Amino acid sequence: MIRLAIVDDDALIRESLEILLGAQEDLEVIGVASDGLEAIEIAKRGVDVMLLDLRMPVMSGMEALPELCERTKVLVLSTFDEAEGILEALRRGAMGYLLKSTPPAGIAQAVRMAHAGQSTFDEAAMEVLRHSVPKSSVSRQVELTPREEEVVKLVAKGMSNRQIAEALFLTEGTVKNYISSILEKAELSHRTQIAVAFLKGEIKL
Repeated sequence: MIRLAIVDDDALIRESLEILLGAQEDLEVIGVASDGLEAIEIAKRGVDVMLLDLRMPVMSGMEALPELCERTKVLVLSTFDEAEGILEALRRGAMGYLLKSTPPAGIAQAVRMAHAGQSTFDEAAMEVLRHSVPKSSVSRQVELTPREEEVVKLVAKGMSNRQIAEALFLTEGTVKNYISSILEKAELSHRTQIAVAFLKGEIKL
């Protein structure tokens, strides 16, 4: 059972998600909060994954992110799709970024992916990154195999390990092994950074 927390200052969104996600057999909503301070207190109780809004009173989700990410896996759930906000949330440790327009089934799947250590993006958020991320003046050639290069490109499109496996006719385990190899070669810590580094032009294929 995945222990889930929901943090949003909009009571309607908070309560709706609690009902819809709590109805999933493998998800248990163990707490809800309306600001970053409350989120930190909930995280201390032992949370597997937290859905976090960024703009809230008292303490924003963005302010709370660094401490929260030390305790749990955080998925941002926001109405805002500005590239700067998405990148800053990732820099502060978020595992993924979803828009509140994402269907409940998509949010539930993203929670499962985060619990399994996979980052995930809403397609709209990924599209914003693709078109808005400023190119870095610093680039480095990472020695990747042709298959690893294919995986990088698909990760940058926001595809999950399962989707990549289906697209390349591989097993999910093989995709995980490729991603681990890419992370090591590129000196990165999680797959979200692969997408951002590629989109910024920091990794040249």
